[in-house]
Amino acid sequence: MLLVLAALPALLLAEVADFGTVPKGMNPTLYSSDDRVIQLDESTFNETIFCTRPDCPSFIVEFYSDWCGHCRSFAPLYKQLGKDVHSWNPVVRVAAMNCADSVNSATCRANGVQYFPYIKYFPRNATEPTSGNLLRAFRTLSEMRDQLTKHVMDDYSVNRFDDWPNFDFLKDMTTFSELWEEMGLNSSAEFVALVFENHPSSLTGAQLLMDLLPYTDRLYARRALKNHPLVEALHLTDFPSLVIFKKGQRVPVVQAELRRLLLNEMEQFLHAEKEQSEVEVQFTARKNASEECINEPEKCKLRYYVSESDMLKAMRYAILRETARTGAPLSGSNLTALHGFLSMLHDHFPVMTVNGDDEQPLPRSSAAISVFARLRDWLEERGANVNDSEYAVVDVDDFQKEFLAAEEDAGNPFPITAEWEHCKGSTRQLRGYSCGLWTTFHTLSVSAYKQGNNASNASPLPLLSSIRAWVEHFFGCIHCRDHFVKMTTRTFPIEIEAKRFDDVYLYLWKAHNIVNARLKGRDTEDPQFLKYQFPARFLCNNCSASEEQTIKPFLLSYYSDIKPYTAPVEKANGNK
Repeated sequence: MLLVLAALPALLLAEVADFGTVPKGMNPTLYSSDDRVIQLDESTFNETIFCTRPDCPSFIVEFYSDWCGHCRSFAPLYKQLGKDVHSWNPVVRVAAMNCADSVNSATCRANGVQYFPYIKYFPRNATEPTSGNLLRAFRTLSEMRDQLTKHVMDDYSVNRFDDWPNFDFLKDMTTFSELWEEMGLNSSAEFVALVFENHPSSLTGAQLLMDLLPYTDRLYARRALKNHPLVEALHLTDFPSLVIFKKGQRVPVVQAELRRLLLNEMEQFLHAEKEQSEVEVQFTARKNASEECINEPEKCKLRYYVSESDMLKAMRYAILRETARTGAPLSGSNLTALHGFLSMLHDHFPVMTVNGDDEQPLPRSSAAISVFARLRDWLEERGANVNDSEYAVVDVDDFQKEFLAAEEDAGNPFPITAEWEHCKGSTRQLRGYSCGLWTTFHTLSVSAYKQGNNASNASPLPLLSSIRAWVEHFFGCIHCRDHFVKMTTRTFPIEIEAKRFDDVYLYLWKAHNIVNARLKGRDTEDPQFLKYQFPARFLCNNCSASEEQTIKPFLLSYYSDIKPYTAPVEKANGNK
């Protein structure tokens, strides 16, 4: 019922999105009105994708999250795809939807979005989310284009749309008059183009047919195989080859080996100077940031601190939104992971900020702990954390309702519309939630260490295992999730590397630096927050990564000195 009521405003304001449509919502988007990507939101998704008009196209839709590092890396390629296949619009269009924005949560859940980026192909005249077919987020334009082509051709093979290109191979014929008869269905076209291909599985001809859609009033295109009788008559030896006839004539006006990628290569060459300039601008920004931190270390140092607001924002999103992303019931290992995560937050979320000998309470964090405890107990009442918990099932709508009720009863301790503080990026597309998540994990590990430092049986494994389990079951960025799970289980396993109780915070420090080394220099790196090996020299001049004893006091101090939440005039950023 909650989701139905939430969807009513969207239904009442339903409209069709097109290129240039600005989506509703509060979060930043990875695409702009200049991109050849249709931006969807809750009010436009159904009306656009489940189109009932006679000229409806099919759609490829990327469900992404603006905070997801892999989504940010994938966005330039998806923009290229939109540009590359823009002429295919009568057949298929490229679209995207930001699932990190709360206004889109119902649609993303209805589409079963399990991770980001999550890509689906919706056939022409699809009527419901289950009509969509899952696609892969390949790393090259050619792979994405080929994958899309296969789904379009499968759609055509089932439905045989009259207003789509005829993807069938040209039937055998022995005279040119038969060719004109075959093309007679499109009598207005002045020219006939034939693409001769080497193998039935080739996609080149189908892609060219869609590339030529803007010229269908003048040119009619078909595919043919290399064993077609016309191959011998035209003395073709290289495939794929393109032959263009003027209708009614026997001598081709164009006959050439087809080099589909030539134009793309030429464009890359012609734009090389411009692209190099853009690269130089990005490099200069990084270089300037690095020089600034060397020349003015105190200025850079001010950007780095632990923010209570950032941690509370991150935890609200993690618990309220990430756990309910797919809409699937909580059960089995994911219910256990959520229960363990809430228990860890209750036990170790810091309630004091410590600067030297000065200790001050963090009232909002204390109130948040009461929310964590209530949710943990609520799950236990429904079977979590008992011997037969594998049979327990919790509805995510009920869990979200309980969160909202607990939050309200605790005095709303989680900042909803406040901007990120330390985790605020130099642009709205950078840092944010993922930064807040890492900050919270580090601070929890230091808090747990300080709480259990005098316990003889204290172990680093429970907290680290709880973090890994939550990431494995709920973190939305699949690329980041897979790397984290692989690192913590195989390449840098928790069970082997975290032996001493000190390792409860040292392990996460080392693991985060491994991630920073992998991401350094990528386009997702914020030029104002470079992927230093933490801590950078301007934060701790005496720290040495090879000498843990110099790192320990810094980490304990840094993650204990928490900037308390203050209540500024809040601005919307879409984490509700």
